[in-house]
Amino acid sequence: MEALRLIKTARHALAEARHVPDVLAEARQAALLTEAVGARLAESEDEELTGLGQQLSEAGAHAALCLDRSVVRAALVSGGRAARLTDLGEAEPALGALDGLLQDVGETLVVLACGADTESLYWTCIDGVDAVSECKDLTGRLREAAGRLEGAEPAALGGAEPERAGCGAPLLVVRLGPPDGGAADGGAANEAPVNGGQAIGGSLNGGPTGEAGLSGEDRPPDDGGPPGGGGPTVRQRAPGYLVPGAAGASEVSVAVG
Repeated sequence: MEALRLIKTARHALAEARHVPDVLAEARQAALLTEAVGARLAESEDEELTGLGQQLSEAGAHAALCLDRSVVRAALVSGGRAARLTDLGEAEPALGALDGLLQDVGETLVVLACGADTESLYWTCIDGVDAVSECKDLTGRLREAAGRLEGAEPAALGGAEPERAGCGAPLLVVRLGPPDGGAADGGAANEAPVNGGQAIGGSLNGGPTGEAGLSGEDRPPDDGGPPGGGGPTVRQRAPGYLVPGAAGASEVSVAVG
């Protein structure tokens, strides 16, 4: 049976346990399952997963030993899920589910320790919490290692990097001027590359245009003149208005289309 399915079964059984011996037995079964998962990971071809898997297997065995002290023998032999583990499956989902199982076990043992009526039960729970916490830390490190390994596989296979948004789209370069300074009525020529490099040149405020410049019909109205004569009049300009293309202006590229 796959590890992910066994782990889900173990979480359900732990949640359904109502008596102290049953809860401890399920906690121990979770530790044994952790040991088995770690042993499977120790057989991995990746060196990092192999080392961490061996550590997880040892930590799971230690946790099971800590929880074995107060477990009733009948409850102890009622599980045996670890022996049914035949396939690890995908490592990252299995480790994520195992992390959740260990979280549940730790919280359950804390509750038992708070309500323990004997010193023996109390210390069994406390030792179990410490051992399970170590398992959980190793599981987190294994998840990170498995994630890095899966992320490295597409690159090793020559996978192409995803294309960035807007890559290859034509750019419109817009000149932006500072709020103070610059020639308000400048007549310097302005060029704005459009559609990836074709320039539109020309003079502002009704100046002469080049061969590739804007004609009079294409320009906005100028100082009180007819349509196609230039920019807005001085009387119509808002405070701080700066003619595009003035000295000191910066440029912003905007994707179009």
